[in-house]
Amino acid sequence: MTDVIHAIKNFAVLNEAVERCNQVVLETLGRNTVRESSVAIECFNNGGKRLRPALLILSSMIPDERGCGEVEPGLVDLAGAVELVHLATLFHDDVIDQVDHRRAKLSARLKYGNYVSVLTGDFALAEALDLVQRSGFPEAMPEFVRTLRVLVRGESLESTHKYDFAMTEAQYYDIISEKSASLFALSCKVGGMMHGTQYADILGHFGWNLGMAFQMIDDLDDMLADPNRSSDCDLRNGYLALPLIRALNHVGDGHRDALIRIIENADFGPMNERFIVSVCLENGTIADTRKEIQRHLDRADAALERFGDGEPAGLLRHIVKDLRSYADGQVDNFAAFVGSAG
Repeated sequence: MTDVIHAIKNFAVLNEAVERCNQVVLETLGRNTVRESSVAIECFNNGGKRLRPALLILSSMIPDERGCGEVEPGLVDLAGAVELVHLATLFHDDVIDQVDHRRAKLSARLKYGNYVSVLTGDFALAEALDLVQRSGFPEAMPEFVRTLRVLVRGESLESTHKYDFAMTEAQYYDIISEKSASLFALSCKVGGMMHGTQYADILGHFGWNLGMAFQMIDDLDDMLADPNRSSDCDLRNGYLALPLIRALNHVGDGHRDALIRIIENADFGPMNERFIVSVCLENGTIADTRKEIQRHLDRADAALERFGDGEPAGLLRHIVKDLRSYADGQVDNFAAFVGSAG
């Protein structure tokens, strides 16, 4: 999903703030001599969008409509803490899902083993909370602790519903809300807390809707290997994206049984991937998912209407716009993938 970060990379001042966040993370991790420190640094340096720290920084600036200027050190610490929480979830996810590659590199699980990967995730979480403590914003700590509880619950829900072919849309929304959108909401809410509860709630609502859309887009990317040229295939691990959930709940004529058989047997050759996509396209479930994505992005935009046209608000609107464009491209990619069979 690298195409969604134009709104961040195109603005030098924000890039500078995100780079300061990177340095804080590296310095925090580097203070330790345990093995997990070097593993965390290695994986952090493999890249990433740094979208969550950028959201926190922008949210701290948006209420008073000032431009993207100097960011105080405490906010940079909080931005680093958010990124460390995200990094920790990746280490844990790699073990749970037996992921071999992360950001085009060998995953820590494959390179160092499950034991090291789990401990590195735990280490990153501890360092994240230490950064929150050092930030000078004590009101942020309860929000981080609450979100960590929600993240764990979301991960538990997701693992419970692996290969659950009777899974409902409501259950899917609960999962992505807790394991993904909650961290986006945290980023924006904590940034907004610098200006009071009212702004924090509005920006938390913005972040949650942005996170819901982001995760649905990510799930479409990773549903199968070929349509969006992803290196992942969530169906191999039994994770059902929204188009598959809707298809399984509505299709008949033997298609439902055929879909289940393919997924259970992990038989994801080109022919079967085209069959899966064809069923989803014919029943409109990919188009319906795009509508759900746009609905959340509409709500995110609506939340920003409370603010003016300053540079921080403009950047947040650019992020929403980039996600809209990316989601449109996904639908085209699925259609082209099926059409290429001829």
